[in-house]
Amino acid sequence: MKLTPGRFLGAPVKTRMFGGFVFTEYLYSERAVFARHCHEMAYFSLVLSGSYEEHYSKTQVRQCDSQKVLYHPAGEAHSDAFGNQGGKIFSIELEPGWTAKLRDYELQTAESLVFPDRQVAWLARRAYQAFAGRDPRSALLLEATAMELLYQLPWKHAELSESDSPGWLKKVVEILHAEFYRPFSLAAIAQRVGAHPVHLARAFRRRHHMTVGQYVRNLRVEYVMNTLAGEDSLSDIAARAGFSDQSHLGRVFRAATGMTPREFRLAHRRPC
Repeated sequence: MKLTPGRFLGAPVKTRMFGGFVFTEYLYSERAVFARHCHEMAYFSLVLSGSYEEHYSKTQVRQCDSQKVLYHPAGEAHSDAFGNQGGKIFSIELEPGWTAKLRDYELQTAESLVFPDRQVAWLARRAYQAFAGRDPRSALLLEATAMELLYQLPWKHAELSESDSPGWLKKVVEILHAEFYRPFSLAAIAQRVGAHPVHLARAFRRRHHMTVGQYVRNLRVEYVMNTLAGEDSLSDIAARAGFSDQSHLGRVFRAATGMTPREFRLAHRRPC
């Protein structure tokens, strides 16, 4: 059985499509067993709860739990058997155009992989948080984290393809500083600087030790911190900084500083 794009054998909870990716959350009942099948599109999967076994042959069995992120190439055949608690899975499917681009860029996409590294699991969970959130600007974070997962795939010529600070990376930083308040696409930035979006995400994190989305949020928080010295309303500041509303500003600002914008304003207000 070959499953069409956006279809898994679990019960779909929510689906979002953006940037050539299909993001879906699925629920699986306890002790659910699914016969041998494959998927039309390649995909990453993260177990959010529960656990299951993937059977590729009589001797090849993969244990899947929340400590791992898995990559499945298109057309890979397997069967699934869930445990006593069932499970919840978050999947990121790659539309066919992405698979072709990755091959052109010499990423190896034909073999299944397990990523036990905590950093990769953190990326996938960050994508899920953006997926589950209500902020309309979460699409940027979804795209950025999905691209970062892509460059976890084996890279044939990593040492030749990357340098510590390629010339176009400076232009990316200039764009972010000039346009941090605008909604934008990582793919669009890559096109503007003449870089492949996966290469951009990889090089940016290697150079700045954070994702593009994190960098943008830091710029927005820094702008707010500087602007709070004045008397502008929090709603106006939120709009100018690129936040969807004042509540969004409050959540991000508190996570970054440990204080609400009002508390920060009072603590740093200069005496008359």
